[in-house]
Parts: sequence; C-alpha cells; structure tokens
Amino acid sequence: MSRYTAAKTSALARTDRSLLGRTDSAQVSVLVKLANDPVATYRGGVAGFPATSPAITGRPLWGGPAEQAYERFLAQQEDAFGTAVAHVPGVRLGQRLRTVYGGLALTVPANRVGDLLKIHGVVAVQRDQVRQPLTDASTKFIGADTVQQSLGGPADAGKGVIFGVLDTGAWPEHPSFADQGNLSAPPAKADGKARACDFGTNPVTGVKFRCNHKLIGGQPFLDAYLTAHEGEKYRSARDSDGHGTHTASTSAGDVLSSAKVFGVERGPLRGVAPGAWVSVYKVCGAEGCFSSDSAAAVAQAVKDGVRVINFSISGGTDPETDPVELAFLDAYAAGVFVAASAGNEGPEAETVNHLSPWVTTVAASTQRREFDSTITLKAPGAKDLTLTGSSITAGIDAATPVVQAKDVKGYDGGALCLTKPKKNLFQGKIVVCQRGENARVEKGYFVKQGGGLGMLLYNPTLQDTETDNHWLPTVHLATGAQLSAYLKNKGVTASFTAGRATPGNGSHEPPGVQSAGRGDVMAAFSSRGPGGLALKPDVTAPGVQILAGTTPTPEDPTGGPAGQYFQAIAGTSMSGPHVAGAGILLRASHPNWTPGQIKSALMTTAVTKVVKEDLKTPADPFDYGAGRIAVDVAVNPGLTFDETADRMAALAADPVDAVRLNTPSINAPVMPGRLTAVRTVENVSGHLQTYRLTSTSPTKSAITVDPPTLTLAPGPPAGSRWASPRGRRSASSSARSGSCPSAARSPRCTCRSRSSRNRARLRSPRSVPARRAPSPRPTRGTPKPVSRWRHAFRPGPPSAT
Repeated sequence: MSRYTAAKTSALARTDRSLLGRTDSAQVSVLVKLANDPVATYRGGVAGFPATSPAITGRPLWGGPAEQAYERFLAQQEDAFGTAVAHVPGVRLGQRLRTVYGGLALTVPANRVGDLLKIHGVVAVQRDQVRQPLTDASTKFIGADTVQQSLGGPADAGKGVIFGVLDTGAWPEHPSFADQGNLSAPPAKADGKARACDFGTNPVTGVKFRCNHKLIGGQPFLDAYLTAHEGEKYRSARDSDGHGTHTASTSAGDVLSSAKVFGVERGPLRGVAPGAWVSVYKVCGAEGCFSSDSAAAVAQAVKDGVRVINFSISGGTDPETDPVELAFLDAYAAGVFVAASAGNEGPEAETVNHLSPWVTTVAASTQRREFDSTITLKAPGAKDLTLTGSSITAGIDAATPVVQAKDVKGYDGGALCLTKPKKNLFQGKIVVCQRGENARVEKGYFVKQGGGLGMLLYNPTLQDTETDNHWLPTVHLATGAQLSAYLKNKGVTASFTAGRATPGNGSHEPPGVQSAGRGDVMAAFSSRGPGGLALKPDVTAPGVQILAGTTPTPEDPTGGPAGQYFQAIAGTSMSGPHVAGAGILLRASHPNWTPGQIKSALMTTAVTKVVKEDLKTPADPFDYGAGRIAVDVAVNPGLTFDETADRMAALAADPVDAVRLNTPSINAPVMPGRLTAVRTVENVSGHLQTYRLTSTSPTKSAITVDPPTLTLAPGPPAGSRWASPRGRRSASSSARSGSCPSAARSPRCTCRSRSSRNRARLRSPRSVPARRAPSPRPTRGTPKPVSRWRHAFRPGPPSAT
C-alpha cells in the first residue's frame, strides 16, 4: 500500500475575489497559480516528462533526473509568464514555488490584478496574506506516555521520523533540542544536498550554533516578510518570539529532568515524541507570516524528508484561495501529516481556521495539571476573602494595598490596563486589570512601569486562566465577580502565594471559579465550527497552561522578561503541537500509514466526555470535532478511514459531493431531501474483527447505518488499497430539507445555523459509532479487509450524532 496519493491542486485553486475590481494603484502582494502541477503532485501528461508525484513513483521526492527535468520545464513556464507579465506596469517578481503549489510570488498594482488573469497559463491569483502565530503533564493526559514506552521508552519515542515546525523559528541551544546521544545522524536528503543549518550566532554566548543529531536543520523563509518589513531581530532561523521554540519543544522536545521558570523548578518535562528529529522553518517575523514564505517552507520540508508538520498559524478559511492550504494538499499527497491550529477567536461560532479536509485542525481544551496561587484579601470590618487563580510567578507575602486600574486618578488605560502609566502612579500597589484587547503580559509590564508590586488579572466572564511569564507577581482569576464585589470595601489589602503545580480535582475551589486540575474543558478562546464543507475542528488537545520552551531574548515586552527558557502558555498554538507529536508517534508505530489514516486513528478513538467552558454543558462536534485525542488508543484503532489527495482536490469544494470524501466524519451543510454517504474502512488490527454499528439521532430525525455488523479480515486487499465490489458492504440513511427542498445542487443553499433543522451530521469519533466485539485469533479467508457502508439521514437539528 502506497503512502502517497496524487492531487491536481491547479484544478482546485480559485482567485481571491477581493483582489478584483479595485481601481487604486497600491501595491499588493499576491501569488500566481500556474496551470501545471508542482513536482509533488505531477502525475505525467506533459510529453517527454514522466510523472514525479510520489503517488505514481512510490518513493519520496529525491531530486532525480525526472524531477530535475520537470523542474526545468516548470522554470520555462515561469519564464514565459515573466516575459508576458513584463508588459504589466509595476509588477515585481518574487520567489518561485515548484515543489508544492506551483506558481510565483509577486507584487502588482491593485488595479492590474485582472491583467494577470489574462496571461496564458494563469489559473488563479491569490492574496499573499500576513498570518499570525496562534497563541509536561499533558503528554500523560493524552496517553502518549504509554505509546512512548512501546517505542523503546520516552527518549526514543518517535525515532526515525523527521518533524518539521513552521513558525517563528527556534532557540537552537535550548535544552529541549540538545543531542543526548541516543539518536543517530539523520538520513541523507534524497537530493544529496546538505541540510541547511542557519541559526546564526548565539547572542548570549557569541558561539555559532551547529546542528546535531536532534536539531538537524534550520532555515529562514522570510523573502516576502523582509520585503514588507525591514526590521527583524534575527534573520536566521533563530527565534526572538518564543512561539516557535514552544511549539517545537511541545511536539518533540527532549526528556528533561529540570525546567525552571523564574528560578523555581517546574520539571521534569518532555515533548510528545522526544525521539523525533527536529527541522525548523522560520516563516514568521515580528509582524506575522506571509503565505508565500510559508508555502516555500512547505516545499523545502517535503524535500527534506519531513513526515509530520506543525502549523500553529492562522489561515485556511477559504482553502481554494489560500496558497498555504493548497501547498498542504501537495504535502498530503507526498505523505506528510499536517496538524494546524483551529484559531483563538472562540467561543463564537463559525470562527474556525484551516477548513480543508487534508489538514488535521486542532481545538484547545484543558489538561489536569494546573499552576495555581491562593489570594487572601482583607478589609477593615469585612470578612477575609480567599480566592484561587492561576500563576507561575513569585507571590507577595506581605499584605499590600489593592487598587483597580480604572479607579486610579491620572491613568488613562482603563480597567484593561491598555497604556503605560506615569512613573510611580501605581507605586507599592497590587493593581487589578481586566483581560482583553491587549496582551496579558503587556498589562503586567505597564503595571510594573508604574511602580506596581503585583497584578490581579481577571476574566470579564467565566473562562480559562493562563500562566504567562509575567513581569511581576501575577495571579489570573477565572472570573472577577467576587473580587470586584469585595473591592467595594475600603482599605483592601491582598497577599498571594507563589504559583504551584497542582494535579487536584478542583474540590477546593470557591463557587464560580474554574476548578484546578479539571481536564477536558473546552478553552473559551478555542475557535468553533461550523466552517466550510468538512466538519471542523477535527479534534481537540491540551492547549491551556502548557509548559514548554521559549526564547531567552524576547523582542518586545509581550514576550515577558528576558533570560527564561521555559514558559507555560495557552492557545490552539499549544494544542496543535500535541496532535503533531501524536502524529509522530503513530508514524513511528505504523511507518506505512498515510496521513489520512493517522488522522482517522486520532479521530475515531477520541474522548467525547468534554464540557464547554461553563463547566456544565456537554461540548459538541463544533467545539471539539471528534473529541480529545487519546494516543494510547489511537495506536491501535482497529479500523481506519483514508482518502486520496486526488479525490480531495476533486470533491473538497463541492457543496453537495464533499460528503463523499472518505473521512471519519460526515458534514452535510446542503441537505437535498435524502442523503446517503458511503464510507470505506480498513482493518489495521492484524486480527479478524467484528463490529456492531449503531447510531443516535435527535427527535424528528433518523440516521441509519447498514449493515449493522461488519466482520473484517486484517490487512489491505490484494492488489489495491480499496476493496473489490465483493469486499464492500453498504448501508443507507436519509434526511429531508425543509428550507432547501429543490437545492440539491445549489451551493447557496447552505444551512449553517446551529438551530437549523436541515443540517444533519454524523460524527465519527468512536465512530460511526462502532463498538468492537471480542476478536478471535487472526484468520485467513473470505471477509475482505476493507469494507464499506452507507449512512443516511433524515431531517433534524445539528446535534444529530
């Protein structure tokens, strides 16, 4: 069975319509998608040039004669475009993308974009957008420790897999990337070229970094960024933000006995897949990340033999017009698993990023370990008030006057602490600030600039709390209701303990405050579905108070004080690397699994007992997709779903037929009366398996699954990764649309409201939902190892599962 599947991304790409019709001449950055497919997905068809796609050749890209010849052909097409575009005034050509995407980056006057579309061979013109990065105990929480043991122990778990992180770079001397002597040299690149290792000189020690057997490569991709922004602290792959160091060490950081924050031991610590090789691609500067830079990095990662990519960066809300998302489809075709963050714009609906089915989109939820602090408030004539919040900083032992920022005369930053105060305005005080608008760490920086001794940060409504590396002692409260009420007393003072790690069950928490140590609670910031034609997000993973690496030289105050190498922060940027790390473990455990099978295993075994941020309401698939990943179960999922990149390209943008994609979830925003969806599964257990299939549906709706029982032999079918007709089983179910009775082919008849009754959805975490019967010994014989069934839906609210 091949790990590679081809795709024709040129057929999927569309022009970003916001670029058309402009009359001004302002320069805009765009990417031009040319008609010929890139090297990663070229299947042949051009006379004299054999196929280069790994789906056809059965091997990774290696820079062989066929690839070199086809690259020369692509260069000729690019040159022809360059000649034609020379007649368009004001165009400046940039980098060329041949391995993935297939096109060029350039700048053009806004009123000349239409001229580009008239040039022969141009398929689409897309905006070169600036995207933003999305801002320990968690490995055990997701079951990674069990898989680590099965792979030779934590230090070796993930051996043989190259992990690529596209982010703000990495601090290469960080202990999470040290060569501990247990890993071999990385394999030679297929093209025979040396791996890039451009981290420059360590500004702290003055020593130039040399890559090792853990951190095997690093390269900056900042062409578009540096064209738009001249200033960048490190123009190498070195990290001046901390975001990239954090994400990389979360996925694949070494096993460490020590991880001190502000001098306090917070270790031990390890990444999800400590045995993986790490290759760093810096695509973001201080102001963000350009699409053309990210697409170029994807191309290099494929050439470098990367098998798993983490992308904790926004984007992908319109996959057909997003160059990075199209590059990820080419990477998927080349056998690369991509984990991407869902975004931090929750809990509002329809805010999820990365809507394409070939990417695994990750929401954020809590783990059990938290860092907390106890606050004691006193006031003359009032009973003491004790609150518990989150903190990783030092405490304040002495009773200290407390003021609300909004009440301090002469301060114009308001309750949110938005501006720097006059010198000594907060002198000797603990200042109360409300979360929102500006960075949490910046609020504390402003308090410190005004002479404050500490900060009490509170949420305006009940939601998650964070443990940033603050500039001064700080505690973050889940809600400010009790604090605000108590501050109506005069002469309030407070003290609070230093942050401490607590795995507790939350029983000590006061009413209304998020319980310490409670896992599987959706983070309020986590972006929600629905979005696009696939069910998004796909899964959730820990993304709150995640302890991992950072840079000791942050470039601005929002990065916290200099000199720290670890931080515990939050975001879907933190949950995505858990899924990337899980992908590494599954890749190491099952080297021949495709990216689709890895995604399937994580989805169909996910934990669904997750609640919303109010701590009560059960979360739903628009919150968490299939559920919270459980790697120890995913390593042996029993059955896997898979889909080719070719069918992804053909069907992903079809409002009716996208449900035909063989993914582990079914999302039907268009409901043409009755819907039948067929799914194909493969038995990867190594044993004969029997499954009983059941479904649940809400009132006035129906979901049926047929056949009710599947018996499957192990392994792929002979000669094909799909079953022959005799090896397939079918079932059906249906739904009727009240408001779209004749809209079976209308892309405008989409019913996206949570209250809509013409949207049915079957979620496949534990899936479609299958309960496994006891397994007899392995047998040879008739039941085919791949089987198919149909699901049909009748009308009902979107809570149908």
